Amino acid sequence: MTQTKDTKETIRIGAVQAESAWLDLQAGVDKTCAIIKEAGEKGVEILGFPEVFIPGFPFQIYTSTPDQDFVLDYQKNSMVVGSPEYNQIRRAVRDAGIWAVVGFSERVGSTLYLAQSFNNPKGDVVHHRRKLKPTHVERYLYGDDTKTCVTTEKDITIGGLNCWEHFQPLLKYHHYNQGVQVHVASWPYLAPTGPGVPMSTSAEVSGDVITRTLAVEGGCFAMVCSATISKEGSIKMKVPTTLGGPTATPIEGGGFAAIYSPNGTILAKSKDQSSEEIVIADVDLDDIHRHEQRQIVSGINELIFHVTRQCTTVKANDSYTGSRPDLFSLNVTNTAMPRVKYSDGSHIPSVAARQLPLED
Repeated sequence: MTQTKDTKETIRIGAVQAESAWLDLQAGVDKTCAIIKEAGEKGVEILGFPEVFIPGFPFQIYTSTPDQDFVLDYQKNSMVVGSPEYNQIRRAVRDAGIWAVVGFSERVGSTLYLAQSFNNPKGDVVHHRRKLKPTHVERYLYGDDTKTCVTTEKDITIGGLNCWEHFQPLLKYHHYNQGVQVHVASWPYLAPTGPGVPMSTSAEVSGDVITRTLAVEGGCFAMVCSATISKEGSIKMKVPTTLGGPTATPIEGGGFAAIYSPNGTILAKSKDQSSEEIVIADVDLDDIHRHEQRQIVSGINELIFHVTRQCTTVKANDSYTGSRPDLFSLNVTNTAMPRVKYSDGSHIPSVAARQLPLED
């Protein structure tokens, strides 16, 4: 009798919920490194951070006229790719021996980007991306990359999006098509629904509903990585002391970290909206295959598709809800447009592309 090999593959993933070291680059880097070290000690293999965890999300730009001195302070405490601070994080990831998707405000000259760096256990930055389209008044402060996923040495595909990128259907469809298996949803702090808090910007909708939908839609494990803020942090970041305005602006709290399975089950969540913790779950990658037996958004079950193509009329299998690439498709420009291009076709590569070897 032939024995069947057990192919179950379980990995440990972690979603960070923590308060930023507001407007303090070095303190933010030190805190990021401490969290990475803790995650490694707890056996986390893939770790995700909130949106612009360094130096913190500047909600002040949503609630009042941008303050030039505040913005200058924010610029000066944003991180430069390849800087000593950036490489300090890379070394922490290497020492912990994990994958980490780190969210930070990236500075290039006077321009800022909502960035995510995908770091592997060797400390290499396998991919660096910027939020494709800053949301609403973020365009005042932040100035892009269609690639949203990387594949690990264990052939696990990690993906990441920032905040309201999760509201962009075509970007998400492209994201799913890259085969995401573990998704890092990086969010700032958001208030629960209540007076003056629009439902669409609340933790319940933006954090829970939207990210959980991505898990089910994309057939992946999705981690909500969110910040939290204290009263002291609100004062430093010039956040109004009352709820209201065009977006959620809590004076404290705002965290909602969680991990969802491909079928939408909550596998783990933070204790409350003010706690600082790494929300951890051991996930079975076979659950992705179980889910995709019934649903694949990007692409159609190839066997079903090719069989039905032989028929005079192509029609979807009644028991299968997949996409119809024969009817609908998405065109994506996957080459970065340089800011300056010379007559011989050459151009200066971006700072992110000029990664230096990591040295002790």
